[in-house]
Amino acid sequence: MTERLSRADWIAAARRALVEGGVAEVKVDRLAARIPVTRGSFYWHFKSRAELLDALIEEWRHANVEPFQRVLEGEAPPLIRLRRFFAVWLDGREFDPALDAAVRDWARASKRVAAMVREADATRTGVLRRIFEQLGYAVEEAEVRARVAYYHQVGYYALGIAESRRVREALFPTYFKVLSGFDPPEG
Repeated sequence: MTERLSRADWIAAARRALVEGGVAEVKVDRLAARIPVTRGSFYWHFKSRAELLDALIEEWRHANVEPFQRVLEGEAPPLIRLRRFFAVWLDGREFDPALDAAVRDWARASKRVAAMVREADATRTGVLRRIFEQLGYAVEEAEVRARVAYYHQVGYYALGIAESRRVREALFPTYFKVLSGFDPPEG
């Protein structure tokens, strides 16, 4: 007997297809063949492909935007918050660079998705700007530092830099100091 697929299973399959082949691969027939199940299973959970794509974008926002926003929660000195922000990229448990790149590729063909990516970028850089302001930088310098730090990391993934985690961790203190103007805090 085949186990019934959940909505989350379909979203996970769509996510894999998006990362591996782009939004053109996120089609009901192709996903059903990959899983493998009938199309009927899909329509039990979604009214249309558009609804699945909306759910996929929500998955991306949840996985790739919210972790950055959470670094501002609770009480913590700004250097700790900055370290936590950078750790979202470094530890790889929450942020998925392949998913982020796939959504950015999708945004090249969809004005709606492009607007969502711009909004996500603004949210992430806004968090960084706020942290830099808390560190004592004037508004303009905080904005520029936020952009440089953010563009650096997005470029890191866009260029496909292949370094081991060990190398990235060894370089982290220098990156932190160059991007923030401060030595990284312990922990």
